[in-house]
Amino acid sequence: MIDIFKTSNARRFGLLAFGDPNLDTVIAVDAVPRADQKCLGRRLDSFAGGTVANVACAASRLRIPAASYGRTGDDTAGEFLRMEFQRAGVSTAYLRSIPGKVSANALILLDKCGEKAVVYEPMPDSVLDPETISQALVDSRMVHAMPYDLEEFFELSKLAHGTGTAVSIDIETAMVSGPARLDALLALSDLVFMNERSFSDILKKPPTAANVRSLLERGPRVIVITRGGAGAIAVSRHQTVEQSAFRTQVVDATGAGDCFNGAFIAALLEGRSLMQATRFACAAASISVTAVGARSGLPDREAVSALLAAAGQSFDY
Repeated sequence: MIDIFKTSNARRFGLLAFGDPNLDTVIAVDAVPRADQKCLGRRLDSFAGGTVANVACAASRLRIPAASYGRTGDDTAGEFLRMEFQRAGVSTAYLRSIPGKVSANALILLDKCGEKAVVYEPMPDSVLDPETISQALVDSRMVHAMPYDLEEFFELSKLAHGTGTAVSIDIETAMVSGPARLDALLALSDLVFMNERSFSDILKKPPTAANVRSLLERGPRVIVITRGGAGAIAVSRHQTVEQSAFRTQVVDATGAGDCFNGAFIAALLEGRSLMQATRFACAAASISVTAVGARSGLPDREAVSALLAAAGQSFDY
């Protein structure tokens, strides 16, 4: 077992997802328009979404107790988001409804190849509530966040480590304004996820195993780079794993990275090796892209085991 994941199994939740869920409105287009272009679209549906919310749902589907820590508005979208968490088996004990506010929203343009562009409208103000955060962390083995607000994330990380709760983050290009910001995020985290585009944009170098490994010196115990159809690279202080994706029919790539992260966390929290966790997460993410909607294709354990078995890579899960 990787040493950062030795927190007690007696805690109520394996994973605490720190961040607001949002309503995803998905519109199908032939191609995502560029600046000053117009295109015809076809509304597919509205779905429950939100990056960290999707991670919680993915972990829950894979039998890891998960909870949402965040906010919704007191609107119909908020009611829907809460119900979808409950349907996925994710606890809403720490999900707050804010009077007079509108829930977060995302507009997703989905092209005919299953690739996407996203416009996100967040809720205002801070997610962290001083009256509830400490107990939520004490209840959880790991907290997972998207740290756009560095001041808020610094407080979250400090409180989490004070309660023995591991800290996981997903880094995107838009949240890193320069090297100092990246160093701060890495120093505050135990487990770091990035996709290959964000890595290349931020570091100005390709996501090779050696380049990824060099970031471990800045603080994290594990760093994982997702590479879409090419799979993933995962590095720890003692091991490097490169895993290919599994062949499936891509319908909608929305949420595939979130599914990967949730499955990877689920495997590590169970005490699986870095290699097992990476393989398991690649299989889960490969299944997730076969349906429209960030959570529609989230697999259960049986589906992941079947895909691994079909690829001749079965092991006990």
